[in-house]
Amino acid sequence: MSPVSPSPIVLEWAARHLTVAKLVSVRSLLGGTHAKTNVVETPDGVEYVLREFEPGDVAVRREIRVLTGLGDLGELAPELIAADPDGRQTGCPLILTTLLPGSACITPHSPHDFAEQLGWALARIHSLAVDPDLPELFTEPAADSPLLTVWRELDNAPRVVTHNDFWSGNTLWLHERLTGIVDWSGAGRAPRGYDLAWCRQDLVFLYDEAIANVFTRAYDTAIGSPTPDVPRWDYFAAMRAFPRVETWAPNYQDLGRSDLDGPGLRRRLTEWMLEIPHPIPPVG
Repeated sequence: MSPVSPSPIVLEWAARHLTVAKLVSVRSLLGGTHAKTNVVETPDGVEYVLREFEPGDVAVRREIRVLTGLGDLGELAPELIAADPDGRQTGCPLILTTLLPGSACITPHSPHDFAEQLGWALARIHSLAVDPDLPELFTEPAADSPLLTVWRELDNAPRVVTHNDFWSGNTLWLHERLTGIVDWSGAGRAPRGYDLAWCRQDLVFLYDEAIANVFTRAYDTAIGSPTPDVPRWDYFAAMRAFPRVETWAPNYQDLGRSDLDGPGLRRRLTEWMLEIPHPIPPVG
């Protein structure tokens, strides 16, 4: 999402909730896709995150609910400061949170260590208590969908707290250490393979299957048991990506991977789909 500065009325709202007369600086954050995300700074030098959603976007209420239940993630999760979920005060839905240290990074010095830390972090998310009021994400596809058969094979798996967009661009890093996980607006409930395969696919785009397997082994070790049906989950994630993978190019390019343009992502996805050990029906 292109950087967009908040309007004066939005900045006034944030300043009021931070009990300061004004905010002294604003800068955009890259990596998230669900909202306009900016960092605002108070006169005493403390920074906070201001997220602005489209009017009517239901994701804002979901993110508020999720953020209030992330206490067990400790330092990896932002703390909710204030919210205007309906935009009644400013004209647009808003969330104000603490700023986690670090920044998005998808070009680490050690891909192996990078993948391991992603695995440990995802295991922490999936170990949280599941709020039954969170929306179900792994819903039945349409009757003519090529995903229907694999959905039926996977649907009986237990549900966990699911980030729903767990890729490297939604994590923060400082001195090669993972310091936070952001963009919780799509969170809900799903089997653990739902998030796992999404991040595996991201690591295949960035590197290769070997690095994706490093991530999976770290996750399985941290969670305490092997993830079942990984190839089927890989297939499910790839088919979700198939119609729109080119649209992700700006997210990768903004974070330093200029090679991952639309054609590059399409090529990597196609190659990955051919490698997944699962019968893949023709895609039109």
